[in-house]
Amino acid sequence: MKGAENPYDQLNNTLLTEYGLNMQATFSVRELPLVIREQIIPLLEQDAESGSLLLLGNGGKAFWQALTPAVWDSSEPLDCHSIEMARAYLRQMFPGRRYRVLYPSIEPVGLQQLGRLAGWHGDSPLKLGINPVFGLWYAYRALLWVEGALPATHPPTFQSPCLQCAEKHCIQSCPADALSEEPKYLRACIDFRLAAKSPCQSNCLARLQCPVALQHQYSSEQIRYHYTQSFETLVRWRNAGSLA
Repeated sequence: MKGAENPYDQLNNTLLTEYGLNMQATFSVRELPLVIREQIIPLLEQDAESGSLLLLGNGGKAFWQALTPAVWDSSEPLDCHSIEMARAYLRQMFPGRRYRVLYPSIEPVGLQQLGRLAGWHGDSPLKLGINPVFGLWYAYRALLWVEGALPATHPPTFQSPCLQCAEKHCIQSCPADALSEEPKYLRACIDFRLAAKSPCQSNCLARLQCPVALQHQYSSEQIRYHYTQSFETLVRWRNAGSLA
């Protein structure tokens, strides 16, 4: 998917697109909103404001399909694939430039804020950003600081598809009733997922009911992988007392 079909594939780079990183956005660090600069600058070197950010994401099924058997030898196969492709892009297009991987990382960065600046998502009842092309089936994969300027990208403008959705099947389909539990929706979701024999341990029933961009919905294998990973993280947090 290229061009008008995917307005988020803006760097026109075959390597990124073929390996599933078909959403790209760039930002001048100096031009970022203050709240984002204050979060990112302490992670970088003194001349960081003269550089740029490169945000990479995947929309739809291509990223999963591009994973090679070799990446599964890593403890974090999706992260390793994303970082390696980002590095390969920089070596190809900007050899010799300094860069630093900001995400994936243990340090928090404002991916949702950057995604909104990039025009990648609007609001949805699920508290997940929703994209007009890929619906709920996209993800942030890598964020890098890069020395110097990068080719400019331009945020597409759109309204959230949820504004035209009268039925809101996602809300009705949530067995935890978490989407009507403002502001405690997140805790309601977590508690239900952690319950014995919960149907939400390896998928999200509400997310699966969204009618937007069904053609880009992840495969059942990919959905199971992501939600099993997040469930295991919740179990570790609970056992460590971090959810109290």
